[in-house]
Amino acid sequence: MIRTTALLALATAASARELKLIGTIDIDDHKIETRTRFESWMKLFNKEYTNAQVDAKFETFKANDVFIQDYNTKGYSATVGHNEFSDMSWEEFAPFYTGVNDKASYLRRTKNVNHALSSQQVVDAAPASIDWSKKNAVTPIKNQGQCGSCWAFSTTGSTEGAYAIASGKLVSLSEQMLVDCDKKSDQGCNGGLMDNAFAYIKGNGGLCTEADYPYTAADGTCQTTCAPAVTLTGHTDVPQKDEDALKAAVAIGPVSVAIEADKSAFQFYKSGVFDNAGCGTTLDHGVLAVGYGTLNSKMYWKVKNSWGATWGLNGYILLARGTTAAPKNMCGISQSASYPTGATAASPSPGPSPGPSPGPSPGPSPGPSPGPGPNDCFLKSDKKDCTGETGCYWCADIEFCFNTPCPKKDTPFFK
Repeated sequence: MIRTTALLALATAASARELKLIGTIDIDDHKIETRTRFESWMKLFNKEYTNAQVDAKFETFKANDVFIQDYNTKGYSATVGHNEFSDMSWEEFAPFYTGVNDKASYLRRTKNVNHALSSQQVVDAAPASIDWSKKNAVTPIKNQGQCGSCWAFSTTGSTEGAYAIASGKLVSLSEQMLVDCDKKSDQGCNGGLMDNAFAYIKGNGGLCTEADYPYTAADGTCQTTCAPAVTLTGHTDVPQKDEDALKAAVAIGPVSVAIEADKSAFQFYKSGVFDNAGCGTTLDHGVLAVGYGTLNSKMYWKVKNSWGATWGLNGYILLARGTTAAPKNMCGISQSASYPTGATAASPSPGPSPGPSPGPSPGPSPGPSPGPGPNDCFLKSDKKDCTGETGCYWCADIEFCFNTPCPKKDTPFFK
């Protein structure tokens, strides 16, 4: 009897210690019993289930746990781990958290490609690394929730960046306005495309701020009470499958890119440079390339996602980066990249043209420049900006701004 009582006391004490750990333990530590980690994970992410749901969710968590443990033993340059989505299989997750419509008709569309981005002159002008999230050109991580509106977040991200670089003002723009109002070519929570959204912003005379038109993560009725804050004159498509050109584009500012994200390794990405050819290239998710660099001798693209700050590297992922000569095209990142041009404050009047606000110079405002330094000429996206800057040359044949005289027409640069 004394022995039994002692055993019960020990069991109770052990149970108490275990309960104290719930919510504070490492949920990726496979030395800890799976159910304990599941309960800790529930507390960490404020998950609540009915009695009927909890066992099924635990089974999904266990299956994802097996995948995570196995993946991390294979020597990849990136690690995976549990996150907010550990109670969802990929089949449950994908319909809500992707949303790029990669239709054949879209891929065959007439593209506004700027081949100047492929020139050696422009590629050489790009810095060795850049991170616009550290240059006041990227808003904090956002969360699309269970709505296939990734395309809207990618669009606002590149537009916010272009306007911040042009004006020195970082303004968070409304994804919900695109979800509700851009219905001619896009389908709200059922998916869309960034190029279509750029066209909508231009045609509408601008986009409202997030504060004036907040996000609801659901399709709604288009509201017309807010005044557009930022508009643009167009957009540029980056030459397809040309990572040197994409590098040059990202050196100009954040770039909207489409990737394939329908793999568990992407769903549970945690850290490191993601380099896994199994990622695929069937585009289904819109994200934002905000920079590039090298980590542990491995080149990467820094990509802003829209799954909240608890996913990945505080909301970001590093995707393996290649060159045009030695391409990676990780997850299809170089297949459909584009960025807005002519970002400026929207006109306060209801006139037909929301062109640049009047003022002496449309160049960067005084103060520290977010640009890459001595090669700022190629940050100028239109003739007026370019010719207004001393030492810059506007090359009309290719509609690009250089910091040296324009290349001759008989050079291989023109194509």
